Amino acid sequence: MAEDEHNPVASMIDFTTNTEASPEETVPPLTGPFPLQTEVLACQMSSWYPTFSNLQHEETNESTSLTKKKRKNVTIATIILQGDSLPNDFQDYLTSDGVRLPLGATKLSSCAPNESKDNDDDGWSSDENDENSDGDDNNENDETDAPKQFHFPELNEQITAAVEDMGGAIIPKLNWSTPKDAGWVNGGSIKCQTPGDVYLLLKSSDFCLHDVLMQSLKECKDYCNDSTTDETTTTTQQLPPLQLSLRKWCTLYPSMEFRCFVRRHGLLAISQRNHTQHYPHLMQDWPQIQDVLVDFFYDYVRKQFADGTIENYVVDLYLDKKDRVWILDFNPWSQSTDSLLFEWSELLTMDDEEVDCDDDSGNDEELRLLPDFRIVETNQQVRQDPLASYRAPIDTIDLASMVGGDAKQFEEFMKQCQKPSEMQ
Repeated sequence: MAEDEHNPVASMIDFTTNTEASPEETVPPLTGPFPLQTEVLACQMSSWYPTFSNLQHEETNESTSLTKKKRKNVTIATIILQGDSLPNDFQDYLTSDGVRLPLGATKLSSCAPNESKDNDDDGWSSDENDENSDGDDNNENDETDAPKQFHFPELNEQITAAVEDMGGAIIPKLNWSTPKDAGWVNGGSIKCQTPGDVYLLLKSSDFCLHDVLMQSLKECKDYCNDSTTDETTTTTQQLPPLQLSLRKWCTLYPSMEFRCFVRRHGLLAISQRNHTQHYPHLMQDWPQIQDVLVDFFYDYVRKQFADGTIENYVVDLYLDKKDRVWILDFNPWSQSTDSLLFEWSELLTMDDEEVDCDDDSGNDEELRLLPDFRIVETNQQVRQDPLASYRAPIDTIDLASMVGGDAKQFEEFMKQCQKPSEMQ
């Protein structure tokens, strides 16, 4: 899901009250839609992956009497762990304070420094013990304040096996989100080669915490939070189990990733996925790319996603060098999904007659109207990276704001700071 870039304003909306906020409490108006729970649940990896990793059907063209074979697999290889496959306290670990790796987890492959052989602690922690500090503290208090040590030996083995089966590297993903916002702790990448990489990324990601807390469902317009004014009715909201997906690491060209917006079963619009770069070759290639993506959508996605029961959603596609299209992810038709080069107000107000594909005739060819296709046409149209704010410690951002956001003043301030190597 995009997983993606969550709109912070969305989490401020409360559907449980009709009380109007005071002017001081008013939040900026949202331009995007709120989804239903069924729409969000359909975008879980476990909901759509089995369908698109094992397509087994053929389609007959009546006009030519030719049989068109469809690809069996149109998405990236993934292993999904849920239920008994995950430790009972895995969710407790993800919501616990600090960043400490579980006992026995393989050391990090990317950015963690090599520790002394005498140090048996395999984890990071925000409150590591210092034997030389606070020597007069009561031992009982030390034991009480000590963080819980988690141990997931079976999960470690499953992650290690998945890494080996998938060529040496994987990408972790929870129900909807990958830890894209936490790549800075893993050498700037979400590529994982050890269980330690996986744990560190999941623990450091706000996107993944959003999944653990099931915020995507709690923000739905039909979500019930157990509160009710009906004296005879008690509503209990059933939330899905936490899922951990281990996806094969693939080297993808960002210029060939595209986000497709689907409304009323029709392909409404397509946006360049990475809008932080201008790719000159797209200026020439986009008409051919559009044709390939449109054909793929109607051949593979439209009637297959959620068995055709969801009419509004967003799907991310990738076009490889052989002109094969691959499904990367599904996202709900929601204000929490980044609309990229479009505005949600545009997507919501496009002429229905131009995009309505809710037709029972079965003749898709007549309904394949070309979508609005947008790319970054010049360097001046490049957008700010939505993940940029996650690539620096919050203290650094606070310091920058203290000097008024002036880059030169901030640089001069940092020059005056003592470097760790200069400390005695």
